[in-house]
Amino acid sequence: MNELDPPPPSYDQIKNSPGTENSNPKWQSWYRKFIELKFTSNEANEYTELFITNDIEISMIPELTDPILRSIGIDKAGHRIRILRLQTKPSTQTTTRNPVAPSRPVVNTPRCINHPNVAANEKCCKCKRLVCLHCRREKSGDGGRRYFCQDCYDDCTIL
Repeated sequence: MNELDPPPPSYDQIKNSPGTENSNPKWQSWYRKFIELKFTSNEANEYTELFITNDIEISMIPELTDPILRSIGIDKAGHRIRILRLQTKPSTQTTTRNPVAPSRPVVNTPRCINHPNVAANEKCCKCKRLVCLHCRREKSGDGGRRYFCQDCYDDCTIL
């Protein structure tokens, strides 16, 4: 571009001027993306024209590569890198992602038959059910304590 050429219109001028070639929603979307990437209005205008001329749509951002950007005329490596950052930047049009909970190591501890979220401490001798401290029943006799499950009312052994 020649220094005597008038500067391209800013986004606000484009947005508020109906009937210009830049009232195209695709043009405005690309221009906004380039402004978000901190390009000057001249650079944003130039790159927007390149993307519109080459029929590159916003939905094609994940497929953009360095060679593609180079082939459409974006010569500066730093500018190509900035444009490729659009691939990792969350879009304002998509829904927010749910954060993934950190995975916990899988521990295979026996669980109570009545309370699946509680570790089992006792095993019924008769039915082999696993029960927690809350579900076990205690019987004293013969010089010691004996444990049994609620259902069998029989002796249980400590795990």
